[in-house]
Amino acid sequence: MLKPFRQFMEGLIDYAGLFPPATLTMDKAIRNYAKFRQSSEAWMLGRFICPATRLSELEPYKAILFPNGESWRFSVLGKGGATEKEFLKNLREDLMNISAFKEFQGERVIVDAFEVRLPQKLIASGTSAEIARFLNRVAEVIEQEGPPELTVAYEGGFPENWPSRIGVQVMGLAEHNRYISGSGSFRHYQPALYKIRCGGVEAHHYPTPEQVARVLLSCLTHHQAFKATAGLHHPVRHFNRSAGVKMHGFLNVFGAAIIALAHNLEYEQILEIILD
Repeated sequence: MLKPFRQFMEGLIDYAGLFPPATLTMDKAIRNYAKFRQSSEAWMLGRFICPATRLSELEPYKAILFPNGESWRFSVLGKGGATEKEFLKNLREDLMNISAFKEFQGERVIVDAFEVRLPQKLIASGTSAEIARFLNRVAEVIEQEGPPELTVAYEGGFPENWPSRIGVQVMGLAEHNRYISGSGSFRHYQPALYKIRCGGVEAHHYPTPEQVARVLLSCLTHHQAFKATAGLHHPVRHFNRSAGVKMHGFLNVFGAAIIALAHNLEYEQILEIILD
């Protein structure tokens, strides 16, 4: 195996068996993940993705699955909130669920990733400064009430004026990360990721190639790491008959990001790779 391919794929694929298109039961999903951890392709496997509200469902598996070997890593999905106030309230509840999960399962589990959607008003009309200030407040809550180390992926979105809004969202997150890195006050909260949703259960949940390319260019411009989720079930872009839409390939998305970073590509060049 070529070393660059190994570096590209190592730990790349989180396991989201609880979500569409699989939509498995917790028992089936966690047992699948346990089996995949033992396979010859386990080096490509990332974290088990679980909503914070469902972590307690894993209590029966403490003695069955978790007692031996390398610790299990989890990425936890937060509830988010329509408003900033609701978001912060739900965040504290999510952190309580994570804390209870960690206390019950002990060192056999690691929760070091958290994914949550930004409030809709910030996505649609918040300035970069407003986004940064809000995320600074979120970071303070996580620093005080969260696990020993947590990297948050904040999901943005594509409102009607998305060509301008994407840059504002990413810029706000980048400003927030500069504050986190420079303040010296954060030990547990790590610099955050921008999260782009690349698919869903219906055709309109799939962003256009132009939208994906704009996200990648904005992340490149602002030196911002990102996470892509949903819809990336195949390596290369193709038409999916059951969904009635062209699905993005994970080689296209991540390959475009790597090549854009290495060669400082422009928007049209990134778009060409996404479309290939």
